[in-house]
Amino acid sequence: MGKRGKKQQAKEVVAEEDAPQALPVQRSPQEEDTSAEVFLWLLAYSVLMFTLPFLGFYGVRSWLLESFPDLDRFTVNCWSVLTAVVIVNLVVAMYVLKAFREKVPPPLEPVEEAEDELESTEPKKYHLSQALEYLASEDWRRKELPADASYADFLAAVKALEEDEFMTDLQVEGVLVFHHKWSSYWSSHEFVKQKKFILQNKGTCLAAELLAPPSGSTVLDMCAAPGMKTLHLCNFMKNKGRIYAVEQSTERYRVLCNITSEAGCDIVTPILGDALRMNAENCPEVEYILVDPSCSGNGMQSRMNVCDEEKDDQRLFKLAGLQVKILSHAMTAFPNVKRIAYCTCSLYKEENEEVVKRCLQVNPSFKLLSCKKALRNKWHNVGDTEYAKIGKNVLYCLPDSDLTDGIFLALFEKRRDGEAD
Repeated sequence: MGKRGKKQQAKEVVAEEDAPQALPVQRSPQEEDTSAEVFLWLLAYSVLMFTLPFLGFYGVRSWLLESFPDLDRFTVNCWSVLTAVVIVNLVVAMYVLKAFREKVPPPLEPVEEAEDELESTEPKKYHLSQALEYLASEDWRRKELPADASYADFLAAVKALEEDEFMTDLQVEGVLVFHHKWSSYWSSHEFVKQKKFILQNKGTCLAAELLAPPSGSTVLDMCAAPGMKTLHLCNFMKNKGRIYAVEQSTERYRVLCNITSEAGCDIVTPILGDALRMNAENCPEVEYILVDPSCSGNGMQSRMNVCDEEKDDQRLFKLAGLQVKILSHAMTAFPNVKRIAYCTCSLYKEENEEVVKRCLQVNPSFKLLSCKKALRNKWHNVGDTEYAKIGKNVLYCLPDSDLTDGIFLALFEKRRDGEAD
C-alpha cells in the first residue's frame, strides 16, 4: 500500500480492539485498471453475437442450395435458422462461462464517486496497534490533529490529506481515514475478502457509537441484514455479550449469517423472523436496541448520483407507519431496555423527526437524548428546530458537509421511575 501502489479512492479503517492476531497479507505492487479489458471483451462478444449467426445462416443456406438442389426452400431455411440459433446459444454459453469464472468482488456498501466520502473498514482480527504497524510498514504517514481540534478542523484535514497520508477519525474510535483515491484498492484488498476488514460508510458507524452498549451487554438489532451495523456493534462490544440479529427476508437472512460468521462475530445470534414478533421471551434480557427499519433510502449516495427521485408521499406514509410500529414495539416489548437508537438512510422528515415525535407521544416512558452531546458536540448538522425538543437532539449526516451518506439518527433512553420531562 502507501506510495508503492496505484492510488484509488478515500476510505476509513476501523480496528477491532479485542481479537486474535493475524498476519499481514502481501498486496500486489500495483492496482490494475481493467476497464479497457472489460470494454474489449464486451466488444468481442457483441461482434460474435451479431456477426456469426448471420454468417452461419447464409453459409449453411448457400451450402444446402448448392449441395442439395432438390431440397425445398422451407427445409433449407429451417436448417439455416437452426444453425443461427445454435451459434447464438454457443456465444451466450461462452459469455456465461466467462462470468462464472470471474473472481467475485467483495460485498460493499454503495460508494459515492465524490471528492472525499468517508468509508470505514472494520478489521476482524486486528488490534488497532497492529493495523498501525502494518500501515507504517507499507509507507503510510500518519497525520495528527491537536487534542482540541474541532469538527471543522477535522473535515478540513480530511480534504487536505496527501495521497500517502492517513489520520484517525474524530468521532468513531479506531477509524482510520485515507485519501479518497484509495477506495478501489481497499475494495479488492485481501483483508476485505477475508472479512478481516469490513467496508462500511462512516455515517452508519455512528449508530453503534451512539447506542454505546458496554462489553458483555445484551443487544437487539431489529432489522439487521445485511449485517454491517451488527458487525460494528460486535466490534464496539469487543465480541463479548450477546446480539440478537433479526431479519425477516430469507435471502437477506442468509447474507446476515454468512457475513457475521465470516467476520468471527461469536456473540451474534441470527434470527429469521418478523421484528414485530420479537419479545422478552424469544430475546431475553435485552438492554440496548438498534432500530434501522426499511426506509426510502433517498440519502444513499449511489441513488442520489444515479437518479433524482421524486418524493412519493403515499410510499412515505406507508413507510412511516411501519417505522412507528417497529420503534414503538421496541419501546414496549422489552422491559429491561435502557437505550434505543433509531437510524434511517433517509433525509425526509416524514421518516425521521415525525416518527420520533409520534413514538414519544405514545411512549412517554422514553425521553430523547442529545446525539450531538453524545459526540462531544463535535458535529454540525442536527434536525429541524421547528420540532420542539426534537430537532436539536437528533442528528443528520449530510453528504456535502459530512462526506458520508445521508443518515438520520435519534437516541432514546428509558426514564427512571418518577423522572420528569
